[in-house]
Amino acid sequence: MQSQNFWLFQILVFLVIFICLPLPHGNIYPFAALIATCIYIAKKHQINYKKIDLLLIIFFGWGLLSAFWSVDLRLTTKIYTKVTLILLGGWLWFSNYSQLDLMVSERIQSLVLIAALLLAVSLLIFDIDLEFKGHLYQVIDQNISPALIHACIACSLAIWMNLDKLPKWLQACILLGLTWILQRASSDAAALGVLLGSLTLVMHKYLQKFLRFMFIYGMPIVWGFMPFVFRMLTPENYHQWSQNLDPSYTHRLFISNSVTNQIFQKFWTGFGFGSSRLQEFGIKAEEITIAVSNNQQILEAPVHPHNFMLQIWLELGAIGVILASLSWIMYWHRQYHKSDSYYIAFWASALSVAVTSISIWQSWWLFLMVTLLPIYCKKTAKDHLYSSERDTQKSACANFRKLFMN
Repeated sequence: MQSQNFWLFQILVFLVIFICLPLPHGNIYPFAALIATCIYIAKKHQINYKKIDLLLIIFFGWGLLSAFWSVDLRLTTKIYTKVTLILLGGWLWFSNYSQLDLMVSERIQSLVLIAALLLAVSLLIFDIDLEFKGHLYQVIDQNISPALIHACIACSLAIWMNLDKLPKWLQACILLGLTWILQRASSDAAALGVLLGSLTLVMHKYLQKFLRFMFIYGMPIVWGFMPFVFRMLTPENYHQWSQNLDPSYTHRLFISNSVTNQIFQKFWTGFGFGSSRLQEFGIKAEEITIAVSNNQQILEAPVHPHNFMLQIWLELGAIGVILASLSWIMYWHRQYHKSDSYYIAFWASALSVAVTSISIWQSWWLFLMVTLLPIYCKKTAKDHLYSSERDTQKSACANFRKLFMN
């Protein structure tokens, strides 16, 4: 696609990222505008749409079918429709962005980097205000805190696209700084996401075979065995551990215990797409009381399992997990050798947060993922182009040296 007047396209990408800051669901409107712009550009430039993987279509077909045996058909259908529209919009965005020329795509990458840095700085300012003043927290809304933290982890991944242009010591300082900011903001899940992404960058360089195996096969294996592992643990174990764990960690253990017990009630089919948001799937507050520093603390029922692996098990059963795992393995069999360390680190960080904190169908989280994903794919393609150019130059130099020596 030739570089023309794409200023609206670029501004909309920035807004989709940055409007996650004050309003967790406010990015719906700029995302809708972005998709409308994508449709216009696709029509004008005759975009060739990327194919959607057949296994992924079957997976979401199973999700649609599962809605009909859920407890609340209206709720599950509403969630399914929302998720499908976001992903279809993301597919259209992916098809458009992947065919932009390098100049436009690099400008968009720079705007995403600016938005990510603004989010990180804003998070630090909000955290200081929360700790020392507390006024800003009351003025805006208490719901801003978790949304801001997780938007920050999603967008801080975009910083990695530019790390390879910086000195190694500065790369390390940026990643450590991001981890410190996110941990200081009381989100160990977000800090863990950055840390795991950083470790992925290291393993991609020094432990390539191990990382490849764990990334392609390790995640589905863990996914398959997870409910069986929790099945072996009991609430008595969690009560014993609660003295040495942060209350939020203990809370998640009880959530996982409650969800796991229900997984085995409908092991193969699950309870229906999105049904984990129904209150009866959460722990009962009156049943769970733990002692924290000699004080009694009641654990309240959550609105989702805080673990995407258990969530898919609960909603879509073993059939859904098998389809999702096969989609993952087939995709990475084709894509892994084409992917650079930054693209893999992006996935590692996103899954780390999703397995500890995020509902996999959360709208603003999906918006961020589908917006950032093609940017990483574009970077990967660009890096391979540069790599091919460098290999061609090296080959030419080698041939010249041979000719000269002969």
